[in-house]
Amino acid sequence: MKKVTGIWFGTVSYMAPGKYTVSDLQDTEQQFFTSTDTDIQGAGKICGDAAGQAAIPRSEDELEAAAKDGVSATVELKNGIAVTIDENHN
Repeated sequence: MKKVTGIWFGTVSYMAPGKYTVSDLQDTEQQFFTSTDTDIQGAGKICGDAAGQAAIPRSEDELEAAAKDGVSATVELKNGIAVTIDENHN
């Protein structure tokens, strides 16, 4: 896997523990890993409560559960590792 850096907007999907993809509107997939330092912010699907107006910190387990069905998010990567995963609040 290429160690990419940048920001992706799309659907986050689960691949394996600590390994995900983010797919953009053209269905281009970018694989990435999470780390213990990844800042995961949920705004409804990840945390299960869409009533809140602001994203709140979530766990890797919560991200994994949501990503198995796909979750819309903005993902910032540095060298192939997610720095932040911010669920898009619809």
